[in-house]
Amino acid sequence: MKHLCIINPVAEHIKGHVDEIIEIIQDFFLLNPRIKYAIHVTRWKRDASGFILRYVNNASEIVRVYAFGGGGTLFEVINGVVGLPNAQVAWYPLGKDNKFLPVFGKDKLNSFQSVRNLCLSRTITIDTILAGKHYVAANILIGAEVLASGTGKQISKLFRLSRKTSYYIAGIWYFFLKKENRQYRIEMESGELNGNFAGILISNIPNHGAGIPAPEARFNDGYMDLYTIKQIPHNYLINAVRDYFRGQYAKWPEYFSHYRCKKAHISSASDMPISLDGEYFYDTVLDLKISPASLDFVCPPNINYPALKQAVNEELP
Repeated sequence: MKHLCIINPVAEHIKGHVDEIIEIIQDFFLLNPRIKYAIHVTRWKRDASGFILRYVNNASEIVRVYAFGGGGTLFEVINGVVGLPNAQVAWYPLGKDNKFLPVFGKDKLNSFQSVRNLCLSRTITIDTILAGKHYVAANILIGAEVLASGTGKQISKLFRLSRKTSYYIAGIWYFFLKKENRQYRIEMESGELNGNFAGILISNIPNHGAGIPAPEARFNDGYMDLYTIKQIPHNYLINAVRDYFRGQYAKWPEYFSHYRCKKAHISSASDMPISLDGEYFYDTVLDLKISPASLDFVCPPNINYPALKQAVNEELP
């Protein structure tokens, strides 16, 4: 097995510390000289995906690819790996937005921030979602939540508020005051939806945004969980938003709906704001398809979560 370390030099907790990260990597592998490894510092956005593809295709053995950075770095690495039979993904979270981490437990950050753990741990096999030409491990947002996410980050930075509070303020603005709302057509195996929605969430994991629950979603069940959100009247606003942030959206069936599907086609007459694991796009059409068991993901020890109850790959590095 080979080990390829991808470092994003502009990630929140790497900026200005690239040499320190390289030293952490080298310190481990120098103590284990029989393990083959390489380091690549990305030079521009999407550089990692192409580099990984070339590196893995030239390898005659399994390559474990490490993403040193946040959600954007993980997104690039996953999109370089999925579809390659001899590649795995390990994640060393160093971003401001490590949205995939709560799946395993926020207190597990130290377990992931260990080159030793990432090198010596086994992998779990998880689903991804093919969204257009990109693979998504966590979730897809469409509509108001995408705009709220971007504005929430600005509010957090300007006023030094917590991410969840900032997201809450921005959400109220786009969902209910500015009334971001548009006509969507959603086609799934179970039927077709045509209507006005403030936002749409497609999740592969049981949380999204600022840790907001998507309670039914699991990343190894072979399904996507799709949620639609309608405009909420002002007199129900506070209670409905509070329950939504607690994952209790089912209390408000007239405004929130949940569907499980393996394929979906979403379209709108105007450009839809789209977030794929935090990466922003605009388009009038988005095709989605679940890719079951498409990613071998390194899971450090002492992780206990219902979504992980499945066979663990037995091969060690």
